[in-house]
Amino acid sequence: MARYDFIIKGGRYFDGTGALSFTRNLAIKDGRVVRVTADPIADDDAERVIDASGLWVMPGFLDTHTHYDAELLVSPSLSESVRHGVTTVLVGSCSLSMVCSDYEDASDIFTRVETVPRERVLPILKAHKTWSTPSQWVEHLRQVPLGPNIISFLGHSDLRVGVMGLSRATDLSTQPTEEELKTMERLLKEALDEGFLGLSTMCLKWDKVDGDREWSKSLPSTYARWSEIARLNKLVRAYNRVHQGAPNAATPLQILQYVRECLGWLRQPLKTTLISRWISKAALT
Repeated sequence: MARYDFIIKGGRYFDGTGALSFTRNLAIKDGRVVRVTADPIADDDAERVIDASGLWVMPGFLDTHTHYDAELLVSPSLSESVRHGVTTVLVGSCSLSMVCSDYEDASDIFTRVETVPRERVLPILKAHKTWSTPSQWVEHLRQVPLGPNIISFLGHSDLRVGVMGLSRATDLSTQPTEEELKTMERLLKEALDEGFLGLSTMCLKWDKVDGDREWSKSLPSTYARWSEIARLNKLVRAYNRVHQGAPNAATPLQILQYVRECLGWLRQPLKTTLISRWISKAALT
């Protein structure tokens, strides 16, 4: 009986640590690399032999910022990413997931921001979106032939619209009721229980809503008061998950709100990652 499921022979091996690469032979058993050696491994020790001479052997890439949320519905293999060595992709960034909102709302908060035709995305969502909760979305993913592994944030714009509706969620004079806040907390808790990475929010007002109902309004997450974000962050902190945010470039001091949230004074620190764009002085002259 073969000792290994397969061996990879003679490839230039990168271990992912930043160390120098070398020609190595690898043995894989039960989905794990169990041996890395410069010495030959007998072909008879494996059920399958892959000759990687002249090729690179490396850990799978993690694509930590994608907007594949709609593409997952029609092409869950994400074959182009897999072809380039990506084995895990992150969706739900920038407050934009397609979990809680209905199909038209999900399309309108997504398509203009990501510069994809609404007339293409809307019919896809109308035909395929049958869920409205995080657990239902996860169950859907379990039923489709995924290519890479999928991890996800729960997008705050998606969450807000799913609870308040698109019109109220993009009205500066309207804030969620206590009952609506509790519903947001319940849905976020459900997402975290299902293994979501955390919550993504958006404060940058440049990204706009598509469609013919709330055309050109900023994303729903930008209309939330910071007290709403901080309340949701309590759950993210309790689960030791991640808050992804995008500060408003027009108000640089807003970064202090994120600093205050992530600091651990008398409480657990909040894992925080910020999306930012730096424009150098030279680029402006």
